[in-house]
Amino acid sequence: MLGPLTLGLLVLAGRIVADPIGIAIPDALGTIGFSVAALLALWLALEGAMVQRHGLEAMDRGGSFQRAARYLLVTVTTLAGVIVSVRFLALSLPWAFETQNTPAQILGVLLVAAVVAALYRTLTAARDGYNSEH
Repeated sequence: MLGPLTLGLLVLAGRIVADPIGIAIPDALGTIGFSVAALLALWLALEGAMVQRHGLEAMDRGGSFQRAARYLLVTVTTLAGVIVSVRFLALSLPWAFETQNTPAQILGVLLVAAVVAALYRTLTAARDGYNSEH
C-alpha cells in the first residue's frame, strides 16, 4: 500500500510545484519523471517493509552514501506529502467556510492540526537526533 500512495504523492506534488511556476513539461520528460517517481515509490515500499521486519535500525544499514540516500528518499516523500496536504487544505478550507459546511470545516481544522503536529514531532525528533550525535 505504501508504493501506490508514494507514487501518487510524488507525481501530484511535482505537478503542484510545476504549475504555479509555469513550467511546461514535455511528454517525454513527464514520462521520465513518472518512471523516476515509480522507482522511488517501489524503493520506499521496500524500505518500509525492511523497517517493519527489522525495526528502524534497518534505515542505518550499509555505507554512509546508502544511509544518506535512504534518508533523502524519506525526506523527499515527506515533503511531497506536505505539499499535497497544504494544496488540499488551500482548496478545501475556503470552500468549507463559504458553504458553511460544518463537518468539512471540522475535518479541515483537524487536518491542519494533524499536519502541524506531524511537522512539530518530525522537526523535534530530527533536532533531538542531531543533538544526541554531537
